[in-house]
Amino acid sequence: MPHRERYLFVCINRRPDGDPKGSCAEKGSEKIADDLKAAIAKLGVQKKIRACRSSCLDLCEIGVSIVVEPDH
Repeated sequence: MPHRERYLFVCINRRPDGDPKGSCAEKGSEKIADDLKAAIAKLGVQKKIRACRSSCLDLCEIGVSIVVEPDH
């Protein structure tokens, strides 16, 4: 597997309806993950950057969570 300069981990966790924290999926994270993958492909930087779907990153209450590695 090639080593990339950056990995974008997009939370696509979905909590039950009515959960006070909400969830990234209900805030549109699945589309964001798809859009990031498409943008990376359009720019031709797949060997440098990869967008990945992730389980819960535990910050859903503030919006869609994306972790950029290795920058944290």
